[in-house]
Amino acid sequence: MPFVEIDTNQYLYYEEYGQGIPIIFIHPPGMGNKVFYYQYDLSKHMRVIFPDLSGHGQSPKAAQTVSIPFYANEILRFMDALHLNKAIICGYSAGCLIAQELAIYHSDRIELLIFSGAYPIVRDMPGQLLHKIGLYMVREHLNILITSIARSHTRDKTLRRNLVNYMKKADQESWYQYYNHSLQYNCLDKLHRLTVPLLFMYGGKKDWTIRYMKEYQNKCKHAEFFIFTQQGHQLPTKKGIQFNELITGFVLNKSSL
Repeated sequence: MPFVEIDTNQYLYYEEYGQGIPIIFIHPPGMGNKVFYYQYDLSKHMRVIFPDLSGHGQSPKAAQTVSIPFYANEILRFMDALHLNKAIICGYSAGCLIAQELAIYHSDRIELLIFSGAYPIVRDMPGQLLHKIGLYMVREHLNILITSIARSHTRDKTLRRNLVNYMKKADQESWYQYYNHSLQYNCLDKLHRLTVPLLFMYGGKKDWTIRYMKEYQNKCKHAEFFIFTQQGHQLPTKKGIQFNELITGFVLNKSSL
């Protein structure tokens, strides 16, 4: 799979499968594109594109400190490099922050938005604690964090091993800053600017982000919501088949690309 030059001497690694409607998947801190392993199957219906953000997976680290706006701009330049005037964006967890930043300030480049475990701000104690633990673990106990994340995402030993190996490729500082800026990010007062068709997916009571669903329901009246009851935050891996079915139906019904 290729690297693409998105700026002078700045490259991103990405994987791409299928043809037709383009959908770009944005991963959370540390994980790289392998967290979307089960979404490869969507290539039967559309063009699926899985970039590694700078400092993650096989993409080299950026020359400057990363942030949510930085990564949003990176995805824009990535789209330019692939000659994509518009694309569907699917964010998972903190990847949703990047997707929201994109849609708020560059809605003309977004066809549809798909969110798994989205939040506009971290103002609840469990969410803040998770981020602060993540920040500490990245600095002090990275291998334990990697193993914990992999185990929380799948029972499949092969995929778990692949996730571990891929997370070990991440630049430690990029991982830390992605966590840090996710904790500080706030687009709560800009949710009314999410005007493109939206699909939100959440786990049930086990998903810490579901407490933010009401914020989106109040501000995004046109959005669609789906809750996986008795499921946690890790929907792309834990509920891959149903996750893909929801995406396929939403894209085929809503996209004009």
